Amino acid sequence: MSSFDQSFFVNREPMILGFQKLLKPTTRQAVMVVDAPRDMGKSWLVARLQMHCLETAVPIPAAYLDFRNPREIHEIQDALGLVRLVRNKLAEPTYFNDLNATINSFTSDRQTRGGAGVVTLRHMMERYFDLDDVDGLSFDLQIDFEELKGDTKGAKIRSLIRECEQQGRLEQLVGLCAQLRPSVDWSPVLADVSAVAVEAITPTGPDELIEDLNGRLWADSQQERQRAERQINESFFACLARLMTDKSQIAFLFDGIEEAPDVAEDWIRHELLLRLRDGQLNDIVVILTGRTKLDLTDLEMSHLLVPASLKPFTEDHVREYFVEKRNIHDPDLDIHTITVTSGGIPGALAMMADHAQPTVQDDDDFFSDL
Repeated sequence: MSSFDQSFFVNREPMILGFQKLLKPTTRQAVMVVDAPRDMGKSWLVARLQMHCLETAVPIPAAYLDFRNPREIHEIQDALGLVRLVRNKLAEPTYFNDLNATINSFTSDRQTRGGAGVVTLRHMMERYFDLDDVDGLSFDLQIDFEELKGDTKGAKIRSLIRECEQQGRLEQLVGLCAQLRPSVDWSPVLADVSAVAVEAITPTGPDELIEDLNGRLWADSQQERQRAERQINESFFACLARLMTDKSQIAFLFDGIEEAPDVAEDWIRHELLLRLRDGQLNDIVVILTGRTKLDLTDLEMSHLLVPASLKPFTEDHVREYFVEKRNIHDPDLDIHTITVTSGGIPGALAMMADHAQPTVQDDDDFFSDL
């Protein structure tokens, strides 16, 4: 199909008007589910909707994800990768400082960001503390000792350190260790973990940003990974709520939904749409397009859905496309035959129009003077 050019747009005005209606605060529905076979112009439609978001008097932040795009699929290795991609697509970095700080807290590189201090802390705690001491430290930190992974002293200590690191409380842990064993010199460890904590401090300047350090999610178990992803998602949607307060509307445009990885479909269903259904998110519009309709009956949100499909072009639409949009005025042009042959499929019509137009101007013919 030809690359997107909004000047070629034909017979999709109802979809655009429907999208505009969804953006109105008085509209109850919030999710449009568009299904159509191949080459029916789904991607053209989504691109046009994205352009509409940019053309409004107050531009609407829009995250457009194409699940058939290999580059985007490469980024969606896990839920964190998807959150990062959506955040970047929204292109509002100043609103996501808290998210980036949360991500950094779960993706610390122990080799470069205080890793030596963490290892030293573990060794010192294993040397100077017993299980009862670790239990007491956990109590002081309001961390459930029984929930710490493992049964041995070493395992409990590692789990406690990891918990404090992910909560940004390593300095507090070292301080409690120093109170419990004041005769031991904890200052080198405190200096290391303090340096890590300084990196994670949220900047106070209005224009300062916390950068996502793009580390990998660190977790020793599936349970830890799920907890990290849950906190990252909660932080993302908290940032999104602040963005909505200032921008009033946000659009999520998902194309090629049938190719979405399981992690992406799960996130759309159970993070985005469930929050929308339960009223935790307002002023959000979601467009889902694909060759097959995404079944959302299990979410019990039919009152928010607008089902839609793309129909083939009629003969009048084909004439408009060839003559008015593509400027093809060949006297031998048989619109009826073109309509029947193409089936009114926009992708087939685009290819036929491409071939019907000359690709080289007469005065550019290299061989004309030979």
